[in-house]
Amino acid sequence: MIAWATSLIITVGGVLLLEATYSPEGDHSDHPEAATEQHDSPDAHITNDAPGTDSHAAQPATHDNDHMATTDSRITDSRITGRPAPGQPAPHTADAGPSRSGIATSSVGTSGEKTMVAIEAPRIIPSLALPDLLEQSPQGQLPKIAHDGRTAFTVYAAPTPKGIGKKARIALMVTDLGMRSRITRRALAELPNDVSLAFSPYSPNLNGWGEQARRAGFEVFLTVPMEPVNYPQNDPGPLTLLTELSRRENNNILRATMQKLTGYVGVVNHMGSRFTAASDSIKPVLEEIHKRGLMFVDSRTSPYSRAATMARAIGLPVAINNGYIDEDLAQGEIAAELTKLEQRARTQGAAMGLARPYPVTLNAIKVWAAGLKDRDFVLVPVTSIANLQAIPR
Repeated sequence: MIAWATSLIITVGGVLLLEATYSPEGDHSDHPEAATEQHDSPDAHITNDAPGTDSHAAQPATHDNDHMATTDSRITDSRITGRPAPGQPAPHTADAGPSRSGIATSSVGTSGEKTMVAIEAPRIIPSLALPDLLEQSPQGQLPKIAHDGRTAFTVYAAPTPKGIGKKARIALMVTDLGMRSRITRRALAELPNDVSLAFSPYSPNLNGWGEQARRAGFEVFLTVPMEPVNYPQNDPGPLTLLTELSRRENNNILRATMQKLTGYVGVVNHMGSRFTAASDSIKPVLEEIHKRGLMFVDSRTSPYSRAATMARAIGLPVAINNGYIDEDLAQGEIAAELTKLEQRARTQGAAMGLARPYPVTLNAIKVWAAGLKDRDFVLVPVTSIANLQAIPR
């Protein structure tokens, strides 16, 4: 009997001891290592759900938040660049009306709520040429003034930067583009898009380059070859306008040049030191350019050029080259020429320089443009200084 009682006491005591110390298999919540593993687990957010809830129902919301974060990054990129990437359509701006430049608002939500964020609207330049501004001719498609009065000069112009006030304006044009694809792509990628771009009529895929440039926010010009004083030793090519040709012959060549590109705001003479100084030759050309709603840029290859004076007289929008900034390709010399433009702009209110797409030139322009605001200047497209410069004497 005593032995039986002793055995019973031992058995009951063992059961009680087992219940006091037993921990179910897999429950390690009291262990620091287990807590760390649960936190790092990809499925940690669906553990310990309340009874009756579907733990997978929360997953789409989590994915939506990830998507919103990606959207926020894109909006930040848009705000930084202020323009679509080359070859890409302009980004959609939600809750914002059409605008050529400045600040718009976009709806962004990261937790289901609508938050208004200020972003810079893309530069609105039509990437494709508008049919209303094109004339079908025997030479091909030529620019024309639309029935409602719109012109290529106004429609395809890049917007003037906001907040200029009374700051001196400086315009730059990079010419000779389109002939070498690698250099042209670099110019599109690296230049500030307030720089204007001029393409050679001899360029292959000329309209393709023009569309890419406009999508990237640049206004586009077409270079027109004109006779230099040392022609034919220095020959600008088969599309050159010549003083020995008749008005009709030169206009036919001009139209043959103009039809090679669409969507450009104006033309700039390539060479032409003899042609632009010959009033009887340059006047009909300027009249044809004016009739087609374009702008003219006098590259001033000769101090005797009559082009700017005659353009102003017939009401043709005109800009004047005040200096080639990279005649000497030393970086210090390019910087010195840009400083001369600043001095002219400060005294006259506006100045313009021409450049070629050399790598050293592109780098110099980027460095120079980055500090313009601190020096109280503003870089503007060439169309923004139309008729603002003094005619050189």
